[in-house]
Amino acid sequence: MSTSTIIRLGWHDHIPDRRFTEPEHIERDVAILDLMRARLYDTLLRSDIAAGDSLNRELYIQYIKEEPERLHRMVILSRQLLLNAYPLTVIGFFGERRGEANPALLQDVDTELVQEFLHHSYVLSYSSLELADGNWANMVLMLGAEGIQHWRASHKHAYAARELAPQFYHTIRLHNGALPNGLSSPNLTLSSTKYYEFHGQGLWRAEREVGGS
Repeated sequence: MSTSTIIRLGWHDHIPDRRFTEPEHIERDVAILDLMRARLYDTLLRSDIAAGDSLNRELYIQYIKEEPERLHRMVILSRQLLLNAYPLTVIGFFGERRGEANPALLQDVDTELVQEFLHHSYVLSYSSLELADGNWANMVLMLGAEGIQHWRASHKHAYAARELAPQFYHTIRLHNGALPNGLSSPNLTLSSTKYYEFHGQGLWRAEREVGGS
């Protein structure tokens, strides 16, 4: 696939023919990520999940329903570390699915990626929330920003990003941020948002430094 130069966007920059990059989407996406954070925190407090301390990692998967009948899946790897007030790195993914996309394209890879989390000590949880328009929001919480590079080294993740994303998605917003005071506090701060648009064999890319001029 050919790639284009990354366009650098200021906070107030608009691209009229690419509405998915509008700054207003950031506020809405952050609100959704905060809902996912709050649900995860509440689930951890109410459950007796024993899976995962800093040394022994296990997968615990919890499904809940959001109104109206939207599925919310939470993959939990360390209840202990999530409930401590450690600063957490946040990755937020919002994709606009192609109308003709077959969900089976990603289902098998998703299963493999979830199992692979056991080998990535930085990954603490992975949440997926069905949105009202039929698309999904995904949130990964990691212990430390260095976990991002560790995760990018995953061959399965690279395959999904390189081969499957262009088949399944028309556009993607990828947010990088942090919870400085841990999972219990609704103080998500974003550092940047990356934008991807797939068209034919081409890729349009842009990045916005959140809060930049």
